[in-house]
Amino acid sequence: MESCTKDEAALLGMNSARKSFVVKIVIGALLLTLVLERVPMAGAMEALGRLTFFDLVAAAVLYFVAHVVNSIKLRLFLPRLSIRQSLRFTMIGVLYGTALPGQLAGDAVKAFRLTRALSSAGGAGITIAAVAMDKLLGLFALLVLTAIGLAIGGAVFGSDMVKIVGLGLAIFITLLAIAVAAPIPEAFEHWTAQFSTWRRLTLRPFILFQALSLGIVFQGFSIFVFAILGDAMGIQLTIAAWAVVVGLVSVVLLLPVTIAGVGLRDSSLVGLIALLGQSQSAALAMSLVLLILNLLGAIVGFLVDFSDSDQDA
Repeated sequence: MESCTKDEAALLGMNSARKSFVVKIVIGALLLTLVLERVPMAGAMEALGRLTFFDLVAAAVLYFVAHVVNSIKLRLFLPRLSIRQSLRFTMIGVLYGTALPGQLAGDAVKAFRLTRALSSAGGAGITIAAVAMDKLLGLFALLVLTAIGLAIGGAVFGSDMVKIVGLGLAIFITLLAIAVAAPIPEAFEHWTAQFSTWRRLTLRPFILFQALSLGIVFQGFSIFVFAILGDAMGIQLTIAAWAVVVGLVSVVLLLPVTIAGVGLRDSSLVGLIALLGQSQSAALAMSLVLLILNLLGAIVGFLVDFSDSDQDA
């Protein structure tokens, strides 16, 4: 009876996951359809035609170099990882962040896989905390650059956007302070000794400064990817404006409502570019190229995932 109950629960879980997956595909398709109804596809194809081979190669190189930087940042919090391991699990995170709803899903899979791979090198709590801190500082770096972009040339986005980003920075500073100094809850007491040691050795000011700096470099590469593609397609924005656009689109893509950000990326990017008085068709074309870059990253993640085991990585 107990076995049947477990099997039934597993079956229900699988059915629920399938339904959720289908719903998110439908949501993405609906959002993309709404965009395509408003934006002429002919104009998007014309904008795509302006891209040169050099533009595509430059954007792809920056995209992958950015993930190398991200893997170096992860090693700051999990120093037992080799560079090869860190890059492998970073690209696995890209794979599942693309295949599953929302980028945070990719980080969850990365944390699970790292926990399995490093089971003999520390507790699960340490691995989960390291991945969470890595993500937290990455998002904080994103908000810092977004805030700088707003300070330099954010009048067009309005004062409300400045307040929202300022609130976001305050929240992240609070979360970082809690992660570094707050007492460990009793519910996690079985991880207390390991976590306390990891936090004392790893979350030092210099390491946090290094991680934040690498996060800014990673986000900076992402901004230049947008700028290269946008400029090639005729979208004329300053780097400060692109920093705001990248920040806002990246936050929207955290929402777990579509697969691979389809629909979310398109609608948010087209809306922001239109707000800045630039071509919606070019923005749609740019969104399609960004999706292709993400799919390339996912393919690399798939290859490194299935070419090796977690324990041997």
